[in-house]
Amino acid sequence: MKIDPSAKIVIVDDAVHMLIALRRTLTKLGFSHILEATNGKEALAILEHNLDTALIISDWNMEPVDGMALLEAIRADHRLRDLPFILITADPAANSRDKAMAAGAQVILTKPFTAEALRLAISGLS
Repeated sequence: MKIDPSAKIVIVDDAVHMLIALRRTLTKLGFSHILEATNGKEALAILEHNLDTALIISDWNMEPVDGMALLEAIRADHRLRDLPFILITADPAANSRDKAMAAGAQVILTKPFTAEALRLAISGLS
């Protein structure tokens, strides 16, 4: 799947510096319609009004709704279940990665990651 540069992308992270870095990186990659949330609960509210979102990029560890719970809620919603999802984590453990892939994440990026790694992750979505 090729994500159109004008498509909506929702980025979710409780760390403001990560939101800034993600926005900056996505902008450099040519994306122009980026929506931000600081946790999964906010992301779900944004998605409710933006069902045409093309991609979600979410941190795993957040409160009150973390990235895994957000992923599970998206996969349970018939309107959103096919939404491409990239999960970002600081935990490189294989069992965490397996759990996320089983829940429906297409890509898991381990922090820190490069702009090129994000570009490749997005371009490899199917």
